[in-house]
Amino acid sequence: MAKNESTAPALILVVDDEPVMCALMREIMEGGGFAVIEASDGVEACRRYKEHHPDLLLVDIMMPRMDGYELCRELRSRPDGAYVPIVMVTALDDVSSIARAYDAGATDFMSKPVDWAIVNYRVRYILRAEELRRNQERLIAAKEVAEAANRSKSQFLANMSHELRTPLNAIIGFAGMMNACTLGPLDDKYVEYADIIGASGRHLLAIINDILDLAKADADKLSLVEEKVDLVKVVYRASQIVQDMARRARIHFASEIDGPLPKVTGDPAKITQILVNLLTNAIKFSEPGGRVRLKVERAPNQGVAFCVEDTGIGMSADDIKIALEPFGQIDAGLTRRNDGVGLGLPLTKRLIELHGGTMEIESKRGKGTLVTVRLPEERSYVSV
Repeated sequence: MAKNESTAPALILVVDDEPVMCALMREIMEGGGFAVIEASDGVEACRRYKEHHPDLLLVDIMMPRMDGYELCRELRSRPDGAYVPIVMVTALDDVSSIARAYDAGATDFMSKPVDWAIVNYRVRYILRAEELRRNQERLIAAKEVAEAANRSKSQFLANMSHELRTPLNAIIGFAGMMNACTLGPLDDKYVEYADIIGASGRHLLAIINDILDLAKADADKLSLVEEKVDLVKVVYRASQIVQDMARRARIHFASEIDGPLPKVTGDPAKITQILVNLLTNAIKFSEPGGRVRLKVERAPNQGVAFCVEDTGIGMSADDIKIALEPFGQIDAGLTRRNDGVGLGLPLTKRLIELHGGTMEIESKRGKGTLVTVRLPEERSYVSV
């Protein structure tokens, strides 16, 4: 059983049928700050191990009833002794004896006469290595638990999103029919209400779609439908999508393509989604009269860069970390006045990474934000 060095000394079990050797080992070990218990042969050592669970064993090979080899094999066959450090300390220093000790499961080997000056250092090193192994096991176990929980969460979100989308589509469809007076004329107020119902339903459906995409990304199920992509068309499409939003928010929006762009291998819908998400955020978090600019250029041997710059509220370094977390919400006045649940930026980052790209965010509170998305050169297909 592992001891916490801050509360108790490591416990060493010395196993040797020579009382003088046991006494010397005890004196050296206790002088080094260790606690010591003794056993005169393998049988007694098994019993003492079960009682005390020492942190390390110093074991002679030649002993009555049960020798060091057999003791080592016995402890290694037990779940609680499979990894305990066992150091063979013996006068048998021939190659075959050493090999046999390691085959039996020994951790290390020291020859008699023992170099007492280095015994404590050797033991400390072995105990430190064992603690590192235990820490690694704990980290791996914690990682596996976290991954299992994340998979369960992603599956739950995916199931919930699917179940919610079906009735929402019906609500949006019937609201559209009422708004268009498909089955006959309605009072203007009811037409207005139907429009509000449809707009609210579409907004909620967009959030649910983002949740579903993020759940797929977490479960490594979000895939690309790749083809040769004309980036000029993608930039034009994304700009058209956000143009009306910018106009209603009284934001000056402009897009610019600097020089010829290559065609790239990618998913055109998801690249469009990346740009729309970034531009939507930039417009939402800029005050009326502000500016949002999209610039696209090809850097020699560095792929294609999409730069979205705004004069909005900006973010601190801590804010950026929060914004990149799923459901992260920055507690700022303009942020709270806008719709959203904090999925746009995390999902955008995942979509960029699926393309092998990177996203850099430069921002200061009150000074605006610059987001740079880079698609790697290897995705470039052919120059236009």
